[in-house]
Amino acid sequence: MAYNSLPQPPPAPPPVSGTNYSAEHGCFEGPEKLLEIWFSPKMSDESSPATPNESQVNLSLGYSQDLRTVDRSLWDSMLATVKCTVLSIVSNAHVDAYLLSESSMFVFPHKIVLKTCGTTTLLKAVPYILEIAKTRCGYESVYRLFYSRKSFMFPEKQLGPHRSWEEEVNYLDNHFDNGASYVIGNTNAEEWYLYLTSPDMSHHQNNHVENLTDMKHTASSVHGYRTHDETIEILMTNLDMKAMEAFYQRGDEPSGLVGGKRIDVETGLDQLYPEANVDSYMFEPCGYSCNGLSEDGYYTIHCAPEEQCSYASFETTIPVKPVETPGKHGHGREEAVRKLIRQVIDIFQPGSFTVTYFASHRDVDQQVDNISKLVRTVDQFGGYRRKDKILHEFEGYDLIFGHFTRL
Repeated sequence: MAYNSLPQPPPAPPPVSGTNYSAEHGCFEGPEKLLEIWFSPKMSDESSPATPNESQVNLSLGYSQDLRTVDRSLWDSMLATVKCTVLSIVSNAHVDAYLLSESSMFVFPHKIVLKTCGTTTLLKAVPYILEIAKTRCGYESVYRLFYSRKSFMFPEKQLGPHRSWEEEVNYLDNHFDNGASYVIGNTNAEEWYLYLTSPDMSHHQNNHVENLTDMKHTASSVHGYRTHDETIEILMTNLDMKAMEAFYQRGDEPSGLVGGKRIDVETGLDQLYPEANVDSYMFEPCGYSCNGLSEDGYYTIHCAPEEQCSYASFETTIPVKPVETPGKHGHGREEAVRKLIRQVIDIFQPGSFTVTYFASHRDVDQQVDNISKLVRTVDQFGGYRRKDKILHEFEGYDLIFGHFTRL
């Protein structure tokens, strides 16, 4: 979809790396704002499209069709607009993972994922991201956009355009066509909000539409993306204070990456994905963030352990491996997802938690399989009562939402 280009003032100069804006605003707002933008590669020859692992440089226009080639200084300036800074970076052949003062950013060749907490103004980054993608990478259209968040703990502290869901939707509608918004959940404290746009195929020639129906998850042989896309997110509140002791700095213990590593080992977080390349960080005097990479998938964890506003989040796009000996029903993949969810909630021991599980489909048969899998996954968990179980079907995606409270 061609986005609406609006004149923007230049972004502010980036502050000192590690500056934490939100800490100055009282009790910390843990629930994150999550933005994901997929760009449509500009193809001069449909038979030889760009791939994520090949930086295609257009010498006449001076740009590379790869967001990973964007200068670090541009990302720093964009993040200053959001009100967060870069703490650390890890990379592999597929993605650059930025650990931020307020959560995380993941940069792929054709997409960017930005997740920020506190009083950050994430949506103000949208016009700058679009401008960077256009001027530095030649991306003139957005294939698809997702924006989501849980209900805020302290909504009165948020800044525009995040003072209400209506304000956020209006802001996005001013930049994109064909957007739709959803409010999922039936209690004010645990509502989950989602805005997404329809996939844009207008930049492809008609005779290629059938083969390029969904760049994100059906065209891996063409664009280098996986054939099936899944995202699991667990949002946890009212965390057990005994379990939270591990997330506090101890005496003269170094914060940063050293403290982050100690938390990983002590809590068992290092056992979630032992093979991953992990970047963990402990804040002063408390708090924790980490990014982990495994091939073209990532996971990210953030924790604010203070009793009056305790919150933790876990998000992963790393495909689960089916358990080797599934139970009597033989659903090895679903059991693996449930085992992962169990591992996470056993570490943080939340009083309540929400699971959202996105999975892509490319045809009716795969959608039927998707729905069965999602419904089986978000079932019962020992020690918790399920309050909600809601299924949504979108164009190209299915979503299951489950909310649980401790017994």
